[in-house]
Amino acid sequence: LSKTTKISEATIVLDPGHGGSDSGALSSKNKMEKTYTLRVAKAVAKRLRAAGAHVVLTRNTDTYVGLSARPALANKLNADAFISFHFDSSPENNQGSGITTYYYHKSTSLALAKALSNDVVGLPIKNKGTAFGDFLVIRDNSVPAVLMELGYINDDSDFKTISSKKYPNEVAQA
Repeated sequence: LSKTTKISEATIVLDPGHGGSDSGALSSKNKMEKTYTLRVAKAVAKRLRAAGAHVVLTRNTDTYVGLSARPALANKLNADAFISFHFDSSPENNQGSGITTYYYHKSTSLALAKALSNDVVGLPIKNKGTAFGDFLVIRDNSVPAVLMELGYINDDSDFKTISSKKYPNEVAQA
């Protein structure tokens, strides 16, 4: 595992969840998760690149990328971190709220999950902390990898924040 200490020496793979034919979850007004994951990833990429990091996105446009290709990219690049962005959804509208940061491999990824979870405490959507998550994109990663659910797309209050112009930049700032 690399011992990168400076952000300018880091390779970070950002994964805007879903895309193309895979819309992801829907808001109560049928807005698609894939739109907002890409917005957040682009804002975070811009911020990290400004700090000197080498940032690679699994997709830059509304295209479909298979699940296994996402961790494969991070593994191939021997990335210092892999962050997958998503928006949660509850079975019924307005039943869930909050941000959760998931990890799969405790040894490689729990520290990253805790650090990122602490970083997003000040966002306008409440932070629910870290949790174990069995998601292919983080399970199949050999690099530190997390999946962040940055609010509930089908909660009207969370979605108002998620769909705002400033939220992607607030996430990037955090």
